[in-house]
Amino acid sequence: MFYDYKNTNKYTKDGRFEELIRFSEQRIDMQFETLLKLIRAKDSDGRRENLTDILMVTGPSASGKTTTSNMLAKYLSEDGYNCTVISLDDYYYDVEVTQRKQIEKGLVPAGSDFNDFDYETIDAIDVEFFRQQMQEYTSGKSIVLPKFDFSIGKRVKGTRVVESTSKDMIILEGIHSFNPVLTENLEFDTSIKIYISPFDTYVSEYNGKKYTVEPHQIRFMRRAIRDTVHRGAPIGLTMDMWDGVRRGEKNYMEPLIQYADVFINTSYEYEIAYLKKKIFEILDKSSAEDKKRFAKIIQPESLYSFEGADGFEIPENSLFNEFYM
Repeated sequence: MFYDYKNTNKYTKDGRFEELIRFSEQRIDMQFETLLKLIRAKDSDGRRENLTDILMVTGPSASGKTTTSNMLAKYLSEDGYNCTVISLDDYYYDVEVTQRKQIEKGLVPAGSDFNDFDYETIDAIDVEFFRQQMQEYTSGKSIVLPKFDFSIGKRVKGTRVVESTSKDMIILEGIHSFNPVLTENLEFDTSIKIYISPFDTYVSEYNGKKYTVEPHQIRFMRRAIRDTVHRGAPIGLTMDMWDGVRRGEKNYMEPLIQYADVFINTSYEYEIAYLKKKIFEILDKSSAEDKKRFAKIIQPESLYSFEGADGFEIPENSLFNEFYM
């Protein structure tokens, strides 16, 4: 779908922005309702005494994977499932281990800079440990989930103990969630692969020239705002990582999209008003060099025609809460 800046601005100028929010949220809600119906329809008929279902949630950076997974857990818990959200990020090897392996394989020369290494590859994840834990869990044992500390680049001992029950739902989220190596020979009663991403494009015009704001550019702004507010990371750091993030999506996630059972479009027509306002506020405090780098990712002119908006209210269960500060 294409959103025209004139239509989006009309809601802002006419004082009807809340109406645009409501329409946008309803589009997402309808998709969730359809997904929940599918999950319930595929639920076990009770033939096994103990069952474990798995939902595999993947999508590119800043699509809303974490919020989607937590929302699914909330809704399905109301159906009587014992839901556990697992992030594949917590199964990363220590950064130094990943770097050493890639040097030993000749993939990266010794002495390379941090950003020269590939941290998006499945080889950066301790697949054997993940499979071991899932095997134990599906056989009825309790497990202690690990935790990856990004501030030190190491996996630390976790504190979340997960007890197996008679109706378990694992919700696995991460860029590699669809990779079959993770669940090969594991017994899950039902499995559903869910791919989420903003799919819609914005069309604008400035000084007689037409521009588009593509979904990957929307995702960059979402991530830059979230990183700045929640993680205290300057926009320059987000830009440093962006090429690697995009490369990982292309190499490791996109080839598996064809196996998705469900697609969720996490585009909100109203979000461009917020993203435009916040990203320019961040850029105003950024260096001249970072402004130039930003322009290579998103042409600022493509955003000029959109009315900025902030301070509005969105539903508590909105996926956009992950990026709305």
